Amino acid sequence: MAGAAEPGGLALMLAGIGWAMWAAWQLRRSGAPIRSGVAAAVLVEEGPFRFGRNPMALGLTVSLLGLAAMLGSAFVAVAAFAFAAYMHIVRIPQEEAQLRGTFGGWYSDYTATVRRWL
Repeated sequence: MAGAAEPGGLALMLAGIGWAMWAAWQLRRSGAPIRSGVAAAVLVEEGPFRFGRNPMALGLTVSLLGLAAMLGSAFVAVAAFAFAAYMHIVRIPQEEAQLRGTFGGWYSDYTATVRRWL
């Protein structure tokens, strides 16, 4: 199944993985937990977190969309959108509530200047 979508899909998938890995590296470097649901002791505003508050979710979504393009799979594309919707509606609000409770006005200032996704 050779086609124009394969190189573009591969590039998109690698870009998404790279973005998520950059975010994970930035969290680890700052001493913040990488696992979702673990209480943060530090608010990371550097690296990809300067551009969006949830770069790991964005990177994973983009990588899934790249995989969908590579495979020509509508199912994987739907899975990517379902993942993004779950993160946007369920998981991210939970994390934001925890961060707001921990960091208060500092986190509110951050959310006022940095978008949720990009």
